[in-house]
Amino acid sequence: MSTVPEEFDPTYVSKKSAADQHMYRTELAAKDPMQSVLDANPEIHFVPPKRSSEWGQWDFEPGAYYDTTIGSEHPYWKDKDLPIATKDIERLRADMLNWGYCKIEGALSAEHVAVLHQRIIEQAEGERLAGIAQKTPSGQNINCCVNKGQCFEALLEQHPAMVQGGALVEQIVTEALGENWISNSLIASISLKGGVPQALHQDQDIALDSRSPLTVNVMTIITDIDQTNGGTLIIPGSHRVLSDAVRAQEPVGKLLPTINLDASAGTVVITDGRLLHSTGINHTDTARIVMLNGMQHPVIRQQENWMLSVRPDVLKRASPKLLQRMGFQATNAAQTNEGHGFGASGMIDEPTGATVDFRFAADAGDYLRVGELGPNSSAEQLNAPFTLRDVVTKARAGGRSAPVGIGGKKINP
Repeated sequence: MSTVPEEFDPTYVSKKSAADQHMYRTELAAKDPMQSVLDANPEIHFVPPKRSSEWGQWDFEPGAYYDTTIGSEHPYWKDKDLPIATKDIERLRADMLNWGYCKIEGALSAEHVAVLHQRIIEQAEGERLAGIAQKTPSGQNINCCVNKGQCFEALLEQHPAMVQGGALVEQIVTEALGENWISNSLIASISLKGGVPQALHQDQDIALDSRSPLTVNVMTIITDIDQTNGGTLIIPGSHRVLSDAVRAQEPVGKLLPTINLDASAGTVVITDGRLLHSTGINHTDTARIVMLNGMQHPVIRQQENWMLSVRPDVLKRASPKLLQRMGFQATNAAQTNEGHGFGASGMIDEPTGATVDFRFAADAGDYLRVGELGPNSSAEQLNAPFTLRDVVTKARAGGRSAPVGIGGKKINP
């Protein structure tokens, strides 16, 4: 029997792999551009989320990044030529390049906005009643909307039967990402009074030195948004500031001030994935609703579709490490299933991000996906054995619910 060379022994490898000997250690350990953003801009800070009885009980700090207004009323920005809602493709292109976002005026008719609004309100209530609602720090999300109404299918496709400006939306996205881009997710985001502001972030968290975006977000405005109801917080032009700093290997200095996006229902706002942004604060008693449809370059995914191609017997005997290696552990906002795993870290054997049970249920013919629900759904429909419910219950038994937790019938007040 041959002897395994000492150099292959895990203990030997570990001994020869002190941190200061690692390749690319500086690059992989770098926390910029966000670390220098936080260092140079103390007004940008994380506001801990509040749940249940503590909902709405947080300290508003004057002068913080979320203490702002819309561009036309902001002392710094009011005289700048910021994006306006328009159908002019040349202006839309210029706004995307200069500011990192554009507004397509009237992309959806009032009639179609009303259809989406009604379906979202009904679905949100139905999921709360069924005990499978995803409560977020700002309110509630409805995930995998494509399963929850034909209106969402048409929205995802930018079909003219739902999105009259669909051709224009798709042209702008194609010019930003290239041909054959794909959708990352389709989520209805509901912001309620009492929620905390989201931390400023970039949706594109790879290749930050890129000269063009690898991701964009198509945000469909369902209710008018402004500084009063949680209009998205953005720093115009930050898509270029951060990318330029990364390419130059220099820290990001003092940033320009944030503003709240303002847009009328039916507008489609397209944002560059490198733009600093976050959910704002809803100060009103009315829900603020937008649809979030992330788009990305088609190469940003696994070459092999392990979620479908791996044989059931291989999955059943797979170690936690093998499952993670094939992508069955959700990583933050990637590879989630019906919202489960959102906020997880992608670590091996992390209960809050484990998704393999969805595949097991599918193989057995038992995968029951959450579909259309509403306040008039029957008890049988609300108490159906949704696979999502079983997976979340198992995750909680294995530790805790994900940072953005699913479950609970009680709506945030």
